[in-house]
Amino acid sequence: MATYREIKGLKVPVLDSDLPSASASTQEGQVWYNSSTGKLRAFIAFDTWATSAALNTAREYVATTGTQTAGLAFSGDPPNLAITEEYNGNGWAESGDLNTARREPTGAGTQTASICIGGLVSPNTYKAICEEYNGSTWSEVGDLNDARRSFAGTGTTEAAMCMGGDTPGVTGNTETFDGSSWTEVNDLNTNRKAMATGVGVTTAALVSGGADGSNSALAVVESYDGSSWTEVADINTARNQLAGFGANSSAAVVFGGEPGHKTVTEIYDGTSWTETTDLSEGVRNHGGAGTLASGLSTGGYDGSSAVGQTEEFAHTSVTYTPAAWAAGGNLGTARYHLSGAGTQTAGLAFAGATYPPTTNKNESEEYDGSSWAEGDNVNVARRYLGGTGTQTAGLAFAGIGDTDDTEEYNGTSWTENNNLNTGRYGVASAGTQTAALCIAGGEPNIDSVEQYDGTNWSEIADVNTARHATEGTGTTTAAIVVAGNPGPGVSAITESWNGSAWSEVGDLNTSRIKHGVSGISTDAVAFGGYDGSGQTAKAEIFDGTSWYTAPTMNTARQALMSAGTSTLGLGAGGYVSGVSNATEEFTGVTTAAEAVDIDFD
Repeated sequence: MATYREIKGLKVPVLDSDLPSASASTQEGQVWYNSSTGKLRAFIAFDTWATSAALNTAREYVATTGTQTAGLAFSGDPPNLAITEEYNGNGWAESGDLNTARREPTGAGTQTASICIGGLVSPNTYKAICEEYNGSTWSEVGDLNDARRSFAGTGTTEAAMCMGGDTPGVTGNTETFDGSSWTEVNDLNTNRKAMATGVGVTTAALVSGGADGSNSALAVVESYDGSSWTEVADINTARNQLAGFGANSSAAVVFGGEPGHKTVTEIYDGTSWTETTDLSEGVRNHGGAGTLASGLSTGGYDGSSAVGQTEEFAHTSVTYTPAAWAAGGNLGTARYHLSGAGTQTAGLAFAGATYPPTTNKNESEEYDGSSWAEGDNVNVARRYLGGTGTQTAGLAFAGIGDTDDTEEYNGTSWTENNNLNTGRYGVASAGTQTAALCIAGGEPNIDSVEQYDGTNWSEIADVNTARHATEGTGTTTAAIVVAGNPGPGVSAITESWNGSAWSEVGDLNTSRIKHGVSGISTDAVAFGGYDGSGQTAKAEIFDGTSWYTAPTMNTARQALMSAGTSTLGLGAGGYVSGVSNATEEFTGVTTAAEAVDIDFD
């Protein structure tokens, strides 16, 4: 006998508020009745593009493979690039270079197993060379039968395909790869070049748009079933130099392209194309990777220059808000070479110097998430010092003005405590008021590290690279020291502390000194500083092993204070074109489901 549920279906929950938007159970199609508003509500999927961290090297004609959280970008122009970068869903980090620098190849595969196919190395030199990537290095594999550029590809390293392109001369030639060699199969029905990145696999692929032999933009789309190509529904906007992604030939996205540098995005459901949310910035000659649910647009040309821009696409009920910097309240006293402690909503900034002339300061200020208020001054005016702890339990040590002095803050006043064993300035800091590290410093540069127990400092294992103008974060058992001046110049060296020894880990992508760092040893953000030629606004995120690009600060600056976490960071003061009082707040990626009313009218 049928039950009520089988006959009538599931009941709609009656709630006095909306379902949690960030719950682990949040999913598209969830429906409930909100009794407080008298509305039937649901989580509905939307299509969104959101700007993420840029490539380290701006480029067009880039090949991109992988997914939105594990992407790979390689090759490109200008002029011919071998540079490879990996994306972790937040930012980009450089990896092993291609053996043959090139532009306009195509790619297939994943972040740890990709193939770079063909391309161009000079205006008249077309390449058949193919290389495979194993997650760190590239090695040559079987060449194409026909050297080509400006074509599409898809699949895996064991089952790839490429189609169309310029050989020279526009072609419909298609080849498949079995992991060792290429075999010609049936041609496209329409010869073309500069089409969207191939979508799908070798038994269910899709190629969209492109240009014919007279460089006229095409709207033609063809689907491959493993043996032959069949024309299917055209895209709505004819274009070439576009990009695309998708898991199969019945679920695809294409976007960007020319004439012009378009923002238009279209989705394919296996039958027809529908225009949806535009790219944030128009682009052509870019790369695409991912699936209908979550994809990636990388690099390209925006009408004036090659760009490193990255945008993430989502077809989901969850709204994605990318990481970003925002202005906070100004410090009461503009200064540089100050130090800090605490969090984004309970921060502490102390000491530093004004300029010109350079005058050491003893001001201490507290931040509540929106504004700074003066607190009790430190006892010793100084600059270029170390600091750690919280707003109510802060620690200041070292610096120019008194290189071995230590002071503790209890939320009301500063009290002097026992000195460092070795005076220094430009140090890295980590820990709390009762368990802290003072790392390296100078000048001359030293490698000495001292640990504080709330009363005394004692020497522990040295860092591998002596340096000053550095910064760090973490605890007395898990810390990192990041970049700095090993003399002379700037470095990208990062070392990790496990409580007994220091070991080198992945370098920053941008060398720097006098920067800020927030977070912990396995989840940190480095930002600002001096990169050897001037102040930088660049920021990077650390995952415990490697650094990835992050959204840049609004204002390039050096010698600033830093505090907070990798998702709620704080930077204030520093030197811009003079000493600054500006504050910036960093917020990491956030997501929330968007509920809508169901209207039966």
